[in-house]
Amino acid sequence: MSSDVARGVYSSKHSKSSDSKRKLHNSSDPVLSTTVTLTAIDKYAQRNHSSKSLKGTKEKDRPNGKNANGKKRKDKKAEAQLMRHDEKRVAAAVMAAEAEILETQESGFIETESEMERTHKLKQVSLKPHLHEQTSEQIYDLNLTDYAPYSVCYDRPGRHMLLTGRTGHVAIMDALTRTLKRELFLTDNGTSTNDIRSATFLHNSSMFALAEKKHVFIYDSTTGAEIHRLNDHIDPLCLDFLPYHWLLCSVGRAGWLKYTDTSTGTKVSEHRTKLGPCSVMRQNPYNAVMHLGHGNGVVTMWSPSVSQPLVKILAHRGPVVSLANDLGGNYMVTAGADMQVKVWDVRTFQAVHSYFSRNAVMDMDISQTGVLGIGSGTDVTFWKDAIRVKAKEPYMKHRVLNGGVSVKSTRFRPFEDVVGIGHSKGFSSVVVPGVGEANYDSFENNMFADKKQRQEQEVRSLMDKLRPEMIQLNPEEIGGVERDKKNIMMEKRDLSAAADQKPKKEKKKARGRNKISKKLARKHANIMDAGKVKLIEKKRSEAEATGRGEGFMTPAEKKRKKGLEEGGALSRFFK
Repeated sequence: MSSDVARGVYSSKHSKSSDSKRKLHNSSDPVLSTTVTLTAIDKYAQRNHSSKSLKGTKEKDRPNGKNANGKKRKDKKAEAQLMRHDEKRVAAAVMAAEAEILETQESGFIETESEMERTHKLKQVSLKPHLHEQTSEQIYDLNLTDYAPYSVCYDRPGRHMLLTGRTGHVAIMDALTRTLKRELFLTDNGTSTNDIRSATFLHNSSMFALAEKKHVFIYDSTTGAEIHRLNDHIDPLCLDFLPYHWLLCSVGRAGWLKYTDTSTGTKVSEHRTKLGPCSVMRQNPYNAVMHLGHGNGVVTMWSPSVSQPLVKILAHRGPVVSLANDLGGNYMVTAGADMQVKVWDVRTFQAVHSYFSRNAVMDMDISQTGVLGIGSGTDVTFWKDAIRVKAKEPYMKHRVLNGGVSVKSTRFRPFEDVVGIGHSKGFSSVVVPGVGEANYDSFENNMFADKKQRQEQEVRSLMDKLRPEMIQLNPEEIGGVERDKKNIMMEKRDLSAAADQKPKKEKKKARGRNKISKKLARKHANIMDAGKVKLIEKKRSEAEATGRGEGFMTPAEKKRKKGLEEGGALSRFFK
């Protein structure tokens, strides 16, 4: 592939700015600037479901200080407050529109110059000279074979990285400057190496949790000291943390899913899955529901307030080996031992499409922009737009250390075009343009926060902490009005009765009336189609034109008329 493919196309967080927006913004014409601002205000009002434009609200809604009835207000203080409120509202709309115009950062993907070129043939060596200096430094390899294989995870802002070796090596690194903050070598009783199955950061990078051989341990990132030992989490295999609920989740070899509140240290709930050991667990970032993959090919979804799984899906014919959820929470990707990678729509619980993997999938992850990364064998394959539609070819592909290694973990670094890969010979960091979100909210995830800002964010997060009972499949139902239980039970009873109702068998008629033509005529007697309606109208109009008595009547109308004329006890048979 030509090296000109990436030249001038990829830009770290400053690509694809519109020329029209730049011209309008830099224009010195005051009339043009006013027009642009007012147009942006109108668009902002329409997007926020406003019934009318915010432009000129003061003159349209309350002209000359009059109320809705056309009478002049006597309270001048109230009128002044309303006028100031309108001015602030219009000013806020102008500021929001201008900020949106200035926000031109988008994720820049690699684009080809001709149809014959393929982006997945581009290697990191060819891509590195065309990158920004700070971005090109993120392409490196760490040779760590003593405690391999390694797993990797990032904190929410993407500033710190947690590397864990299977046999007891733990390293906390600054992913931006590539400096080592703390390194631990954990042993079991001081004699043998430990067994680290999973690791995750907690509410920020100051603490992290490890799923070790017997229990779950929480450590301090600065000093490396052990803070807590969770004795209730026995023989864990997977860990995950819910940041908005402050819940540490674990599932182990015994098949128990356990929730612990890290702000109070209390156990919230524990559920028995009854499906054996579980080594696959990921959270849905949209509703905080935990997705578990089991050995019989079933994927279950759990909430801490319900003792039974919310949903059960038979995803694969063999064990589920990996699982990932997109940022919007609408799609779930599962990989099984049957070499199948399936994309599921969580809203309908139906499979959208599937892919076939030549090698066994070890780990998967979905980036903030929807790029799917699949680690299998010695390769990590990245698929662009492969979730909503079925992709024909991968976006990029990377072979770790030119082969000879086995990929263990694959994670996208938040807000950066960087992917961390843990394998049997250490750790590798690669650059995949377009996988990171270009804009981030510094009040939510600030990678440049100092100590005081982190403390303020921690206090604010504790004040906004959600209760475990609020975790459900549809979080928009929280705060709504519950329907009447009697009506719900009646609807369920009607549905079950309709499902259990046996189909009625047609009785055999007398001789000559049981033919196929007679059966079809009886079945279609009450079916009114366009042709039949036209025929009835035609016959009725002809009868009225010829003046034949009461005109044309269908057999059903004749039967009903006969019952009304005769009356008596047998009239009910003529309805």
